[in-house]
Amino acid sequence: MKGCRVITEQEVKSIMERLNIRDKVLVLTGLSFGTRISETLELKFKNVEGNEVYINSKKGSEKTSFPISEQYKQAVSELKEEYIAQGKEVSGDTYLFLSRKGQNEAITRIQASRIIKETCTAIGIDGKVNTHSFRKSFVTKIYNLTNYNIAETKKYSRHKSLANLDYYIGTTEGRNLTAGLSW
Repeated sequence: MKGCRVITEQEVKSIMERLNIRDKVLVLTGLSFGTRISETLELKFKNVEGNEVYINSKKGSEKTSFPISEQYKQAVSELKEEYIAQGKEVSGDTYLFLSRKGQNEAITRIQASRIIKETCTAIGIDGKVNTHSFRKSFVTKIYNLTNYNIAETKKYSRHKSLANLDYYIGTTEGRNLTAGLSW
């Protein structure tokens, strides 16, 4: 989403401290796998029970998988325990991000966005931060971890074109390559 910004690690910590376990897993999903919110909200427990999560793209890019970190597994386990404590039946077909309104119904994109915006406002995080900020932060971090390898970053981000990927990483931000040119 053009216009949303990357969030810092300190902002992530502040956001996570404020959220309940369901919403923490929502944030962790975007940060850990670079999912679009539509992909995130479709996840069920069976999608994250093994060692890898398989992401079905909503934008026509390839289906891909990512290893699941111990941090993420622990958070999902806590979420499952929380749902059971609330008297909800949890199976492999149970959505990760259950709405309070229905039986095995995921929260909406609007609700997910509201959760993030309200949390950021409450803790004083400025700028355009929304659910897509987590995907943008994931892509930016991958770009940095690959030593600015755009092709490898494209694989992780599941973008179909480099032009679209450029909106995420701002490849000219923080660089002054032209200063070193001499003719």
